[in-house]
Amino acid sequence: MAASELGLEQWPEGVAAQLLNLSVDLTCVAGFDGYFRELSEGWMPLLGRPMSVLTSRPLLEFVHPDDVDSTAAALDEARRGGEVTCFENRFVAADGTNRWLQWTAVGVPAEQGFRAVARDLTPQREAELAVGESEQRYLDLIQSSYDIVQSIAPDGHFMFVNRAWHEHLGYTEEELAGLTLFDIVVEADYAHCSMLIARLMQGESFDHVEVTFIAKGGRTFPVEGNATGRFRDGEYVATHTFFRDVTDVRKAEALTAAYQHELEHDVAERSAALVRSEKLATLGRLSAGMAHELNNPAAAARRGAAQLQEAVTRTYTALTALAAEEFDADAVTRLGELIRSAAAGASSVTTLDPLIRSDREEQVEQWLHARGVADSWSLAGSLVAQELDPDALDRVAASFPPSALPAVLTALADSYSTAAILEQIGHGAQRISQIVGALKDYSYMDRAPVQDVDVHDGLNSTLVMLQSKLKSGIVVERQYGPDLPHIEAPGSELNQVWTNLIDNAIDAMGGTGRLVIRTEAAGDGVAVEIEDDGPGIPSGVVDRVFDPFFTTKGPGRGTGLGLNITFNIVRGCGGTIDVDSRPGRTVFRVRLPLRLEADRTQDAAAEGDPS
Repeated sequence: MAASELGLEQWPEGVAAQLLNLSVDLTCVAGFDGYFRELSEGWMPLLGRPMSVLTSRPLLEFVHPDDVDSTAAALDEARRGGEVTCFENRFVAADGTNRWLQWTAVGVPAEQGFRAVARDLTPQREAELAVGESEQRYLDLIQSSYDIVQSIAPDGHFMFVNRAWHEHLGYTEEELAGLTLFDIVVEADYAHCSMLIARLMQGESFDHVEVTFIAKGGRTFPVEGNATGRFRDGEYVATHTFFRDVTDVRKAEALTAAYQHELEHDVAERSAALVRSEKLATLGRLSAGMAHELNNPAAAARRGAAQLQEAVTRTYTALTALAAEEFDADAVTRLGELIRSAAAGASSVTTLDPLIRSDREEQVEQWLHARGVADSWSLAGSLVAQELDPDALDRVAASFPPSALPAVLTALADSYSTAAILEQIGHGAQRISQIVGALKDYSYMDRAPVQDVDVHDGLNSTLVMLQSKLKSGIVVERQYGPDLPHIEAPGSELNQVWTNLIDNAIDAMGGTGRLVIRTEAAGDGVAVEIEDDGPGIPSGVVDRVFDPFFTTKGPGRGTGLGLNITFNIVRGCGGTIDVDSRPGRTVFRVRLPLRLEADRTQDAAAEGDPS
């Protein structure tokens, strides 16, 4: 476009100025000397500078330093005149922020100047940047997820997989290009996967999908998750799936199933059909809670073991590097003290406010970066947890040659991490041991049918078995009497009594309330009370609670056998059970003798005899 085609020179000066100010874009006239001559009024609020400043300084001074050369080149091109030049650059406003501008300029040699129109693209660029940052955050979340995430093209090849996918399946990025979905699932799942993809292509999605994956070395493992189809302009373009390795869950389910089977077998040999049915129902309610209680610490220990392997490897690498350094005796002693201190500190973690921790980690990271320490972001957290601030790190650095500092700090950070992970694994293993111990005590496995029973142990193991139901908001008060004598009783059957009574109390309170368990010596025996602060049993039916098939629970929530079986077990032990109930307080009282009568002992032994 020729300069004459703009036509502004044909307008009176005042009219031209008004037209410039009426434009939604930014207009200006600049000289070949690099200074603005005229500017529309929109420039001042955009850049936050008065007109006097904008026209008194070279326009390139307002351009972002990274865009100065390209802007100068564009102006040189326009200076030759006759053709319109288009380019983009950034202007720096008075407050230091950038303004993205899209220029259309033409040189007018006769006027020794440029005429130009600029459009403010800042909102568009900021929106694009925000979208890019949002996409990056989403990608970071996907990459850091423990779930196996994959995006599959219609032909079965992988368009995207996350880091967890590679860790679980063992394939490299280079190998991924030659793989399809059917290379990583067992042959038995081919038809199932084909059916799912066909239905996904029709617009369906699936919240629960189970398949078995095959890793690179041939190892198979079960996964479960969800699958959705992605469409663009109505055309199916990909399948997105999120899967989770459920190997540990399946093992826990298998262990629970095996345990339940053993108990079922024992009950079948020693109990009547009615007792056996109710006990199996009780075990079914407990199984889900036990699977959850066992899986949590087991999963934590598994994750800790994987993290521990990485930390130990890094520690060995750092120590190997330090072995090549020439240390004097004092430096070696100092290094040993620091590593011991780091490991010891992991057992007494100091809890910091998240904002304070973030500030300290940033300071430490800057300190590490200034000294050329690689992976400063990964070391900062462990060093801050050891209460090492920049001053303390200065003292550490003074004890060693600069070349050894990265390895020293890596050894300190990973020594702390290793000890901390071991603490976590220890806690998880201890919790599993406690649960397994409670399971063994509860079931009285490998013991005679009649035992010398500690009632407190039975109550405590029952509470552990019901822990998942107690977590929701039940406050348990143990008002145990001192020096409670042991009693002679079938321990497994007695634990069924405590399970039924405590489970009923939890249900009565709706999952929240106060559960009190009292024990005391009572004459030639012991007394146990189970009290809850629920709504109570209606007065008209309280006398029927021990009748078979009677229940105050809604349809599908109770068989009406639990309290009847409880009554029969207590009576079989030579004891008694009664109930006192009113709104806000229900108490079941169980009284048991110290010793079983001779005929009851023989009956219990006969029920437990496998012959």
